[in-house]
Amino acid sequence: MTKQLFNRKILVKQDDGRQFIDVIEDATHLSWTSTVDETLQQRDVDAVIARLADGVFNLNWLGLRGAMSETMDFNRHTLVGVRFDSEKGPQRFAGSVQLLNDDGTPDLSPFTNCQIVLAFWNAFFNRHDVSAVTQYVAPEFIQHNPSIADGAEAFTHYYRVLFGPQGSLRESKRTVVSVADRDDLVYLHVIRQDSPTATEMAEVDIFRVRDGQLVEHWAVKQPFPNHSANGHPMF
Repeated sequence: MTKQLFNRKILVKQDDGRQFIDVIEDATHLSWTSTVDETLQQRDVDAVIARLADGVFNLNWLGLRGAMSETMDFNRHTLVGVRFDSEKGPQRFAGSVQLLNDDGTPDLSPFTNCQIVLAFWNAFFNRHDVSAVTQYVAPEFIQHNPSIADGAEAFTHYYRVLFGPQGSLRESKRTVVSVADRDDLVYLHVIRQDSPTATEMAEVDIFRVRDGQLVEHWAVKQPFPNHSANGHPMF
């Protein structure tokens, strides 16, 4: 589970027209209320809540008329599930899910680990906005790049100079070609170009994400070759 999901309002819209506000209180409890009839609700229900993948969660609990099982995918904003109705038997359903702000408006900020890493990457390495470190990087950031010391402050200082008016990376760009994740790690496969005239390089960056912050980083890079024994492109 991710603590980012706890005590957040989730608008659940089922394809049959039913709408609910769900709140996952912690890893073993949830509440829900119908948006049409507020007397139709459950509070602080025992539940089994599991993270299946980055941004994908499965919820199981005993509903008002039988067992419930839902899978929420916050990458695609989709919902699938089955209710085991004590009278009608198993009933499958689908729909959508959307995180909400406290005022009830949709929360469009990055939520999944991949979304968080990509938001940081584009702000920092493509727009050269060093304030992105404050927003996305944990103070105790562990760095495996031997050129940079540990910590968010050291990371900021290192790149602030390089992104500055006279810095060697002031016109750099790093284009993400593919992204993948496993557990709390996010992998980026990147085309790196340090200046408009610089030779492109292939780069792989790996970030560990915990509670919505980047806490650890690894990177490897490889220049584009002049010749290839197999004729395949780097990307």
